[in-house]
Amino acid sequence: MKYLTAMYISLSESLGIYTPDQLYELFTNKQHSMPISRHRATIMQSRVFFFCAIFAVLVPTWSLIDLLFLPGKLWGELLLIRILSGAAFILLAWQARKEASLLRARLLLAGMLSVTPLFYLVSDHWLQAYELSDTEQVVAELYALLPFVMVAGLTLFPLTLRELLAYAAPMLIVVVIAVIPQAKNDIPQAVSTIWLFTLILGVAMFASLNQLRYMLSQVNRASYDVLTGLLTRRAGIEMLDLQYRLTTMSESNLSILYLDLDHFKTVNDVYGHDAGDVVLKTAAQQLCATVRKGDSVIRWGGEEFIVILPTATPDEANDVITRLMKAGLGTRPDGTPVTASIGVAEVQADTTKDWKAMIELADHRMYTAKTGGRARSMGINDTQLLWPECSNAEAIQNPEEVLPATS
Repeated sequence: MKYLTAMYISLSESLGIYTPDQLYELFTNKQHSMPISRHRATIMQSRVFFFCAIFAVLVPTWSLIDLLFLPGKLWGELLLIRILSGAAFILLAWQARKEASLLRARLLLAGMLSVTPLFYLVSDHWLQAYELSDTEQVVAELYALLPFVMVAGLTLFPLTLRELLAYAAPMLIVVVIAVIPQAKNDIPQAVSTIWLFTLILGVAMFASLNQLRYMLSQVNRASYDVLTGLLTRRAGIEMLDLQYRLTTMSESNLSILYLDLDHFKTVNDVYGHDAGDVVLKTAAQQLCATVRKGDSVIRWGGEEFIVILPTATPDEANDVITRLMKAGLGTRPDGTPVTASIGVAEVQADTTKDWKAMIELADHRMYTAKTGGRARSMGINDTQLLWPECSNAEAIQNPEEVLPATS
């Protein structure tokens, strides 16, 4: 038991696993963030394209070697399936050049991994039908290496454990079927072949999981702000671009909030940057606790934040702002409440051409709110909402839209 525990600890440390959540991330992709999934899909599709492009050339070209060493009739049969396999690889390579998505990447990898085992099964059936000389038998034995080559290729893909086992299981079945002993003397060779395949699979599993763990750590580091834990500007841009394209295709709503904390510079100047960091962290926590489950919060820069509200109409965006103003963004070191100037933009109501135009419009409205007295939001058609702490004397023209002050 101690040996197994020590082996588990050693394996975990080699993979950089220190928490149950990190272990779960290697087992399945259910907890992977969207930036991680998109990055993984891009890597998988690019490598599928690379492999398929090479195989599309090498598989038919190998027929020249078959022509030199194998019987003419057998060569013709193998040439046919080589051409079909090459065509399949060309089709997969073409599909791999399309926009990356995790579903497409998985299907393309499954297609690539299925072509070679099928080719191996058909070719092995034909090879068994011929009496081959020693030289011909050596060439024929090379076909048996195809499943091993494919399972070794899994080392280049950042796969979860569930994905890797799902891809490897059919290839293992193919190998078992191909080496089923016909006589008692064939049993040792069959066992050694299956053992070799399992050994290579174990190495591929370790390499693939190690690659995935490294990618998770790097993407998380680049995607999440160290101080607040929110999406970074770089990761937020990817999210904005994706959400805008999805909204355009479905002709649905999409709102964004552009927030700038009021008088934040004075906190740093008077109380120091450590106090400013506390204000930023508290404001970020409040934002995450207030927005809807499917919304995304981005630290856009300094004391500026952007909230992405998929499917949210202007009224629903105002509802989020209302909850945020009532919940608050924390307090400053002097005990006064933290407020923000907020600009709102919505894709349908504002008829923006792209997400950049939405950001510019929300930024402009945020600046209008700031110059209009701060502690308020500026939305579509100059709709404003005041922070509860804002006095009624600063109220906007539509007083019914002003939030009541909290006790």
